[in-house]
Amino acid sequence: MDLAMRAARQPSSLSLIVGSYLADWRRWIGRLITSYALAGGLMLMGAVSLLIAIGIGVAAGFHAIEVRYGIWIAYAAIGGAFVLLGLLGLVIGRVLLARPAPHVPRGSRQAGMLKRAVAAPVATRLIATTRSGADTTTQAMAAGAVILLAAWLAASRFRRRHAAAQD
Repeated sequence: MDLAMRAARQPSSLSLIVGSYLADWRRWIGRLITSYALAGGLMLMGAVSLLIAIGIGVAAGFHAIEVRYGIWIAYAAIGGAFVLLGLLGLVIGRVLLARPAPHVPRGSRQAGMLKRAVAAPVATRLIATTRSGADTTTQAMAAGAVILLAAWLAASRFRRRHAAAQD
């Protein structure tokens, strides 16, 4: 009864692994949304600045024609500043959008956790079975299973390192 109560209180390894993977996904989506919001905000600022520059340019053009070369230099300077701000915002926003998106979480960390979560109970059961006086065939099969499990873990770790070195 006490064992059943403890098992009910502790989350399973599988739920911890799934929770860890979902947390990775949440962080990835958060970074993606943040980068697109920043780029969109800068592009919006650039577009608004260009509209203001066009308005000032039109007003300056009319006023320059009316006054005949008096105040239009001031309007040209203000309009030019907004044009530069607008172009700068559009270029920076475009550069931010051209960056590659962050990689989708692969789940390799969780796969390793799952392997360890499966390997440890199996190995302890096999060791406990061999100590309890099982027959020779069962002991040989248990030893073979432990060797295969250790080889599988080592091969998957080597494959992961080899794949990371090639990237």
